[in-house]
Amino acid sequence: MKSFKEYLTESKKIYEFKVKIAGECPTDCQTQIKSALAEFHVTSVSAARRTPINPHYADFPDHKNIRMTIFDVTTDYPANSMQVRERIASGLGMAQANVKVKTIGEEHEYEINHAHDERTGEAIIGTDYEPSNFSNMYGEKYNLTFLKELGKEKHVGKEIKGVNDQLFQGAK
Repeated sequence: MKSFKEYLTESKKIYEFKVKIAGECPTDCQTQIKSALAEFHVTSVSAARRTPINPHYADFPDHKNIRMTIFDVTTDYPANSMQVRERIASGLGMAQANVKVKTIGEEHEYEINHAHDERTGEAIIGTDYEPSNFSNMYGEKYNLTFLKELGKEKHVGKEIKGVNDQLFQGAK
């Protein structure tokens, strides 16, 4: 039988977050994030990954021509993304609009939902639908072909011999 200590160590969970910061991050940003999230028992903060300057990012639609810094943070203590976002924004002295935090599950769900988003550049509003002909699914012609197909099949009853044949000998 396992001891309580073994059960406790086996049931240890980690909570992973992806932190995105718009604009420039301080040089010691990694240590500031770790100290801001100290109450959640931070186990690791990855090194900063900086993206090139882009005209717009999906996570920061209000910001134009910015660089984004990404961190992977893991904690031992449970927290939601809003709590982590508030602590990081106040710890770095930034506005909350400049910080986005998602759990790994939320990040995966976002990727699934937007996997097939492609911009064609064509206007959708005000364009006509392509003409379609569904006459094979309704109307007089459809009804006649349906009835012809039904007429082809002959449903003939099959006589089954069984135990009760003597009871129903006279009936036909």
